[in-house]
Amino acid sequence: MPSEKQSTSAPPGPALVPARPKMKKGEPKEGLMILVGQPKSGKTSLAASFPDSYVLELEPGGGDRVAGRIHDITNLSQFRDVLKTAVAEPSIKTVVVDSVDVLSDWMEEEIARSRGLETITERKQGVDGFELWGEYRRRIEALVGFLKAAKKLIILIAHCKEPKLDAGGNLVSPAGINMPGKAGSFLAAQADMIGYVYKKPLGSGTAYFVTFQGGPLGTWGSRVDELNDKTLVLPRDVPYTAFEAVFKNGSKPTGGKS
Repeated sequence: MPSEKQSTSAPPGPALVPARPKMKKGEPKEGLMILVGQPKSGKTSLAASFPDSYVLELEPGGGDRVAGRIHDITNLSQFRDVLKTAVAEPSIKTVVVDSVDVLSDWMEEEIARSRGLETITERKQGVDGFELWGEYRRRIEALVGFLKAAKKLIILIAHCKEPKLDAGGNLVSPAGINMPGKAGSFLAAQADMIGYVYKKPLGSGTAYFVTFQGGPLGTWGSRVDELNDKTLVLPRDVPYTAFEAVFKNGSKPTGGKS
């Protein structure tokens, strides 16, 4: 029998999209921002100064000297309930979680208790440690998915993990988000903006800054083009105004060295 000619045409697939005409511009009103820094560096004050913000304060007494809507949270169950309510409230435009360090500890403790352990690092016959950390990672991923679907600006406050140097002073790992395993790297990859908040003496007082400048010592940066390579001087009364000014009239307030 004569062989039938085989068709060489590819099966139909999804239509490919054309190039975007221009980049998205302007102050972000939704997405994920991470503010990382040392304790008492001004992270909470900056986050709470964003318009229509609501702070979920997980660190006892952490927001008692910060102006704004500060909701003290004492456990993981309460956090979940308040977070869902805040995200659903139309008058709240920015939701702040202070801090992911405490949230991470609570998640670890809950996972450990569910297996009859004191800590997630404790070893017990019949309990797979890799499975525990796998569940921890899934919870972090689920949280990020929920926050990104909120269509609000979400600010996560985190303490800074110091860079590691070898005996010769060479960088082994850069500074980053203080979370176990690769959770900090995952959060960094998911964030739209990562700002390092710090302070330093200036004359007889103290000046506060946030930098989005990336570098070999830190995993900071921004996919919001206007913030790239920016270091902002933060006014003490309303720190948000320095952030807002970047997007107004092409203003580029910079200063200080991180």
